[in-house]
Amino acid sequence: MLDRDPIVIADAGPLIRLAAAGLLDAMRLTNRRIVIVDRIEEEVCSDLSKPYAREIQAWMMSMNGAIEHAETLEGIAIATLRERATTSEAQDKLKRALRNSGERAIREYIETMDPQDTDEALVLYEDGAVPNLMAAATVPMTLVTTRAFVREIEERGYNLDAVQALEAVPYNLKPAIRTVIDTNNGPPESFPK
Repeated sequence: MLDRDPIVIADAGPLIRLAAAGLLDAMRLTNRRIVIVDRIEEEVCSDLSKPYAREIQAWMMSMNGAIEHAETLEGIAIATLRERATTSEAQDKLKRALRNSGERAIREYIETMDPQDTDEALVLYEDGAVPNLMAAATVPMTLVTTRAFVREIEERGYNLDAVQALEAVPYNLKPAIRTVIDTNNGPPESFPK
């Protein structure tokens, strides 16, 4: 049995937006395990010239092992394709494979969880493809946009300036949406937060 239900970052968007708002540590306030899959970590940290890459990398290092860095078959496949991308045809294949690879890696990670080992996975996202990719999951989960997550942090009294800090970032934000995927009770339900 796992100690705590996971909070999983489903795409790079939440990490970048939380870093821009100075709210990366807000994830720790949820008392959940923080999981970042290999593909998302590569997206946000492999090129340190990208906005907030250094801040995210420093935050991950400062967490002293509190983040689970999950290796996925998707990540292994991308690494293999990258090694083999010596022709233009192989580079095109890699480019196609990279599209939504982070989201597919998250789905893979969640699908490897035993439904008896967790009550619910909380998945943060900004990419509109995430709800459809996660809809057929066998593990109960709640999908929340970054805005919905930060509102919840503020409503619980963990950080009373969280919403204001997030709304000040120079990025587009999805509306505050919470989607519950209950594997026992039919299709996912979405509602504004």
